[in-house]
Amino acid sequence: MKYLLALSTVFFSLISMAQSDTDATVRRCAVMPAFGECVNSETADIYRCSSVAIMEHVGGVLNYPSDALEAEVSGTVYVMFVIEKDGSITGVDIMRSIPIKDDSLAEVVASLELEAVNAVKSLPGFRPGTDGVNPVRVEYVVPVKFALK
Repeated sequence: MKYLLALSTVFFSLISMAQSDTDATVRRCAVMPAFGECVNSETADIYRCSSVAIMEHVGGVLNYPSDALEAEVSGTVYVMFVIEKDGSITGVDIMRSIPIKDDSLAEVVASLELEAVNAVKSLPGFRPGTDGVNPVRVEYVVPVKFALK
């Protein structure tokens, strides 16, 4: 059993070393991914334009959960995701959530997190980012703000 564990450790280490750097995820690249009308923007404006377009899309599909409204919970949920080489979105997850002081609000905050994740998952495809020539995987973070009026 010891040998099987040692052998499997070596085997999985070799597999991870065999993966190429072309599958690595970056935060910045030569030409950032483009979203919506920003596909035709100048290279320098793509990130800013796409960020605004993403926020508009997310804001348009976002629904404030009724339990959060009743509990008067507000704040910002930061959602991280990866824009793949084909422009699709994967790995949508919470990077940072709304801090809570009372454990009784955990379910309410969870409903806000779920709504933020679903809003980001609803994003249609992107024009992928490139390192100048080749498409690259780009990590993106979107702040989703829940504000009471």
